[in-house]
Amino acid sequence: MDDSDIPAELRERDPEFIRAVLPALWLTSTVWFRAEVNGFENVPDEPVLFVGNHSGGGGTPDTFVLLLAYNTFFTVEGRPLYALAHDTITAAPFLGTLTRKLGVVPADNSFAETIFASGGSALVYPGGDVEALRPWRQRHQIVFSGRKGFLRLAHQAGVKIVPVVATGGHDTLFVLNDGRRTAQLLRLDKVARVKSLPFTLSIPWGLLPVPLPHIPLPAKIRMQVLEPIDLRARFGEDPDWDHAYDYVTSAMQVGLSKLASRTIVPMIR
Repeated sequence: MDDSDIPAELRERDPEFIRAVLPALWLTSTVWFRAEVNGFENVPDEPVLFVGNHSGGGGTPDTFVLLLAYNTFFTVEGRPLYALAHDTITAAPFLGTLTRKLGVVPADNSFAETIFASGGSALVYPGGDVEALRPWRQRHQIVFSGRKGFLRLAHQAGVKIVPVVATGGHDTLFVLNDGRRTAQLLRLDKVARVKSLPFTLSIPWGLLPVPLPHIPLPAKIRMQVLEPIDLRARFGEDPDWDHAYDYVTSAMQVGLSKLASRTIVPMIR
């Protein structure tokens, strides 16, 4: 694919910038989060759709840990990875600039299709802000809320799904309730694509009825890349999407539960 055919949003990924900041950011992640990412040997040598569970509120430390670990393992130039995220992340002051340079782009299927065509891979979080802001007591649950768009994207593009499960991100702040009802009452789900507005407990804000950018607590983050799933091979050309959804989410729940069993006491370093 010619560079002129690549949207400006994708061209903002800056390999030189990633190469320059990667050692310091990865060191920070390994010290602050004791980041542990395993299973990259499961990733086939072809464009894939990574599908992850989302934790940690708007800071989403799991996304940054995975991007850093991926670029460390596969090198910056080798197999580019782009993360599809909510507009509030890519448009935020300073944070937006940093994330765009690391390869974070607005969540749009057309971007993902272009990424695959250019030989890159995409990372999506079907649970979105609902999962990232689910109550702390549900931190070890896959919460995709029935969203199946990622399945259709992978099937249409002819790429395999590579599930990624993570624990620890939801220990970097505490989400006290399910804020979906509040977001609906304020119509934020209609005007700002905000699906959840829960009470959170974080540093430096303390208890707030709205999640704000915060300093993540130094929790232990573990991530596991699972075996790839070929939707066409398993479900054919005309899949039963409910069946495919149940299969993928069940596989991820089993992987997440196994990973969570390694944490004896949350927050203990």
